Amino acid sequence: MKLQEIKAILTEFGSGANKALGQHFLIDPQALEAIVGAAQVHVGDRILEIGPGLGVLSFALKNAGAEVLAIEQDRRFIPRLQVQGIQVMHGDAASLDWDEIIGNESWKFVSNLPYSITSLAIRKALYRAHPPERLVVLIQKEVAERILARGGKHSLVSLMVSFASSSIRIVKLVKPGSFFPSPKVQSAILEIIPLSSVERFEKWGVDPEHIMKIAKVGFAHPRKKVRSNLITFSFTDGDFTEAGIAEHARAEELKPEQWAKLVQIFLQKKTR
Repeated sequence: MKLQEIKAILTEFGSGANKALGQHFLIDPQALEAIVGAAQVHVGDRILEIGPGLGVLSFALKNAGAEVLAIEQDRRFIPRLQVQGIQVMHGDAASLDWDEIIGNESWKFVSNLPYSITSLAIRKALYRAHPPERLVVLIQKEVAERILARGGKHSLVSLMVSFASSSIRIVKLVKPGSFFPSPKVQSAILEIIPLSSVERFEKWGVDPEHIMKIAKVGFAHPRKKVRSNLITFSFTDGDFTEAGIAEHARAEELKPEQWAKLVQIFLQKKTR
């Protein structure tokens, strides 16, 4: 969809992009092609999209043969999407029950996500009983790099994704001028291949939900030693040594494997 067409449609509505909903419409055909390509769309694929807006990505996915299921909070756009064969549920993706839309059949998650719900949406997709086959999202570049733990520093969002995926990669960087209106930051197309709930447990030896609960406490005061942050869990120096955690390590320095080992030790103690 070209810029002139987007402006014309918004003029018909009598209002522009909704800043409160983080609307930035994609106008770069190369970025659009990269998203659809990374999604590896096949005829009959069921794809959930959050915030389809004017349907730039929705129509590209549908034209590739997918059945697009969408959640849209802006009522202005819903009739236009429905006329084009997009199944739309009105509401806030953060609070809706996605199972009502997705069901138990195989699906993929592909979206140009509003920046404000990036982490929440990715978490809701990855930590389902039936996660998507593939997750491709257009998000803020800084967040994508944080998820990849660039520089070796982890965060809660990088751990959350690591524990639930077999691979993560940035497909393409997208400049601000690729959107209307242009955001103030660069974006990135992120591809994640999720693990099933069974695979998650087999890989880490413990439910990642347990790991994240303790990791959140460990990150509560980022500048403090992680040992100090976790004092309420009654870990011993020997426990940290067994998990390979240095005495003065901060939470951001711990690898996913170290968090998993620490939680295994904690759960073993509880069963004694």
